[in-house]
Amino acid sequence: MLFGGAGSRFSFGVFLKPVTEEQDWSRASMAGALAIAGLSTGLLRPVAGWLADRYDPKLVAASGVVIGGLALIAMSAVKELWHLYALFTIMGLGFTLSSPAAVAKIVGAWFTRRRALAMSVAGTGSAAGETALVPVAAVAVAYIGWREGYIVLGVILLAIILPLVLLLLKSRPGPGEHADDPYGAGADGERYDPATDPNVGMSLGQACRTGLFWRLTVGFFI
Repeated sequence: MLFGGAGSRFSFGVFLKPVTEEQDWSRASMAGALAIAGLSTGLLRPVAGWLADRYDPKLVAASGVVIGGLALIAMSAVKELWHLYALFTIMGLGFTLSSPAAVAKIVGAWFTRRRALAMSVAGTGSAAGETALVPVAAVAVAYIGWREGYIVLGVILLAIILPLVLLLLKSRPGPGEHADDPYGAGADGERYDPATDPNVGMSLGQACRTGLFWRLTVGFFI
């Protein structure tokens, strides 16, 4: 999921020159669309986290993959500059819903022991997507055109990533899996009790009074 989202987002540079030359737009105007998408992604990240907390994070993430994939395919039909800005904003929404906000919720539900390791392994999907999909987009643009390149990326999300999310991803352990506990929760012979975990059920206000929250926030902001 992170592979497809990050790979698609960071393929922007591949499309910049052919799109601006064909549409006779300035590169600054197209870069502005990316800036708006980035801003909307940042502003909507807390919303994505709230949705992942309130609803099934798998469905939240899957909806993001659908929105992102459809927006990428729609990019192949762009003719006006405002089309570009609208679709990049929608794309930002999709990639936000399928962002680490949902992934962290899912990984946290499956792992107690080595949770940081599991989170970092999941996070490598973003870097892997940038490494693999940007060259794919470049080859598509070079041989079949930029419009078709966007279709290729959209199809990868909808035909490959989405089925994997729906078929293989589970939001939390179910009956009979890990004794209904995340990995490592019952390693000491005692079942994990969320009621005794001080990090469970922490309100936004309580989180805002912790140094860890602000270190993470400032780091991601930069």
